[in-house]
Amino acid sequence: MKIKIATWAAMLGLTLVLIGILSRFTDFITVNQRTGCYIIGLALMLLGTIWKVVLEMNEKE
Repeated sequence: MKIKIATWAAMLGLTLVLIGILSRFTDFITVNQRTGCYIIGLALMLLGTIWKVVLEMNEKE
């Protein structure tokens, strides 16, 4: 169950980054919102990935 939460966090981060990339071409969000999407998205991807690795390491013990 915990690994699924970490996966969802990483996927949400990826979605935010993709929204930021797509908004460059379509201009449906402002530059400030795009920057926020990049920062929050990358942080969620990083934390979700680290969280998943730590949970898998602790699971084997």
